[in-house]
Amino acid sequence: MITGNINGIKKVILEKLESLYDLKIDNNSIFSYELVEKINEISITTKKELCVVINRQGKITDISVGKINITELPSMAFTCKKLSGFRVIHTYTTSNSNLSSMDISALVDLKLDAIAAIGVKENIKDITINIGFCDVYNNSISFEKIENLSLEASLQLNFRDKINYIDKIISDIKQFEDDVERAILVGTDSEESLDELFCLAEACNVFPVWKVLQKKNKIHSAYYAGQGKVQEISHLRQLKNANVVIFDDELSGSQVRNLEEVIKCKVIDRTTLILDIFARRAKSKEGILQVELAMLNHKLPRLRDANANLSRIKGGVGIKGGVGSRGPGEKKLETDRRHIESRIEEIKNELSKVIHQRTVQKVKLTKNNISKVAIVGYTNAGKSTLRNKICEISASNTISKKGVLEADMLFATLDTTVRAITLSDNRKIALSDTVGFISKLPHELVEAFKSTLEEVIEADLLLHVVDGSNEEAIKQIKSVNMVLNELGAKNKNTLVVLNKVDKASDKNLSKVKDFLKGEKIIEVSAIKEINLHELLHMIGREIPIKLVEKDFIIPYTEQKLISMLHENSNIIDEDYIEEGTHIKALVHEEIYKRCMDFEVITLY
Repeated sequence: MITGNINGIKKVILEKLESLYDLKIDNNSIFSYELVEKINEISITTKKELCVVINRQGKITDISVGKINITELPSMAFTCKKLSGFRVIHTYTTSNSNLSSMDISALVDLKLDAIAAIGVKENIKDITINIGFCDVYNNSISFEKIENLSLEASLQLNFRDKINYIDKIISDIKQFEDDVERAILVGTDSEESLDELFCLAEACNVFPVWKVLQKKNKIHSAYYAGQGKVQEISHLRQLKNANVVIFDDELSGSQVRNLEEVIKCKVIDRTTLILDIFARRAKSKEGILQVELAMLNHKLPRLRDANANLSRIKGGVGIKGGVGSRGPGEKKLETDRRHIESRIEEIKNELSKVIHQRTVQKVKLTKNNISKVAIVGYTNAGKSTLRNKICEISASNTISKKGVLEADMLFATLDTTVRAITLSDNRKIALSDTVGFISKLPHELVEAFKSTLEEVIEADLLLHVVDGSNEEAIKQIKSVNMVLNELGAKNKNTLVVLNKVDKASDKNLSKVKDFLKGEKIIEVSAIKEINLHELLHMIGREIPIKLVEKDFIIPYTEQKLISMLHENSNIIDEDYIEEGTHIKALVHEEIYKRCMDFEVITLY
């Protein structure tokens, strides 16, 4: 039987093609002179490409008309540690016989014994042939090309010895563990964005094996990248033993489906990767709920009717319902959507309870005149290290408290933590460490984490931590500002903390400071504890609650007030006199009101 595009081919030609099945190919040769002669002649006559599949017994098992199609070739399991036992010979209607990316893809993906491309010509002696064989490189299946051979040279190749050798080296490949995800990263933005995607993949325990960058002004609606680039990625996936391809931008459901059909492996986008990282890092109940909410909001518009042609799962045609009760029922897509929407509502209700609890805490902070300071910044800028170091040098944190995770990875901190910090003038502030921002931060995450990010919205002062050693610092600052703008916090009183100055070059610091001209800036190194005391002094100057100097004589019967002053004020002088304890202190308004009956009024 002849498969493929046989429309318009005369019966006599089809009979000639059928007769090829009677040919017997010597197993020492990749093909025979007679086979090449006949398919060259038929390709010229029909002006169509031909594809012939031969097994190791030298028998032709399939003949098709048209371009080579992997799906029509005999399939072998990708993990099988030997060649498939089939070789493919196909013609090109042009004299060009170069092996295409599709040829190489078929060769490696199916572990063909060989693939040969013949550029047809009127005189068979003038044709050139390119032959591809599987090979092994760096414990992965690769390929070898023998190019621009004459027909005579091709027939003289010792085909049997060649495939016996390849079978042996393929069997020596050490198989990768199935649970290790090896990724090819694809982007159309910049090399820096791909480098960040590399770090995101590592943070998700995915091992990136290759990066592909295709600069494009317009994204392909069906495949995101161009079709030629997608074929190249498919080829790379086979060569690098990758089992997942990660794209640097958000993909639509149809793009994911189209890409998986071509590349033949799992395809995910940057948003899915970030959501997965958040799912792994969330520890608190609130964080887990917020991640699930973001995932469901991301998934909902991407649902598709995978079972559109199957029967409905509700409704039915039973007699019990009677006339008029028979409806079309619901498709699986509809029930999935209804289930997700229901779960979204449940999560929102649970989160609202958590938000109420946080509101009560905020009222208490306000009542106690405690200023709120929030640390924001690009992920991995050093926010958690800075927060932990500030806690260490704060007098109110001499009792051991668990710090937040410090790690040189993206999104090491996910759940917001708040700690009371005592400044040098004895005022207390509530310092919160928030989730790191990132370029192309998924909108679903911003929405889901808005309750957490209210720490940013309601803060009296923002500490915008910038990695001064990063050459992409300016881009990162712009990304953080975009998220702050989305949260409505762009115009907050902000102190820019240029971190990691111990590693930063003078050139990079100068460039960043020029960009931040007009902003309040301080240079620090959290890890080396450089300028951290000065940072605390600057925070004290920027927070809105100011202290006033007052004199009190507290009777010995009111010792509770003495303890309160020591705990919440900056004591300047203290003396014990007959009437009681004479204290001169810097106090804020709430403390002053509680002690004002014992204030010493000086008359001038």
